[in-house]
Amino acid sequence: MFFNHKPSLFMKPFFFFAGPSVLLAGACYFLSSCNFDELPPLADAALCDSLGVTYNNSVKEIIDGSCAYSGCHVSGGLGFGIYTDYNGDLLDALNSGSFQKWVIDQKDDPVQGMPPDQSAYPESLKDDLTEEELQIIRCWLRDGYPE
Repeated sequence: MFFNHKPSLFMKPFFFFAGPSVLLAGACYFLSSCNFDELPPLADAALCDSLGVTYNNSVKEIIDGSCAYSGCHVSGGLGFGIYTDYNGDLLDALNSGSFQKWVIDQKDDPVQGMPPDQSAYPESLKDDLTEEELQIIRCWLRDGYPE
């Protein structure tokens, strides 16, 4: 009988106001911990301007040697999309941001980064893009991936 009692009228308003107050305090704490710093630029503007990178003059060679080879980003390959030409799946990946995500943002991940490491995908032609190749790709992305 001790545990079988109804809350007093005093307790109902307490829970009515305390619940939303706790939620509001939690939301304020969460929002105050957010950080609105800007991301660093994708590539150095002066260097990119001097390189004048386009798909046809620089990037196609990198993609053909690192992505669009037998077994990967070609017809019948395991890679998502066919990257043998600029239009189509490659342009879709560029527009969606997935190309930058896999090639630049996740480049150090042996499985998710592109190209994948040979330890994770033995058919991969190489583990990583060179720093020069990465810079060319960064400039190309920064400039809106011109053809």
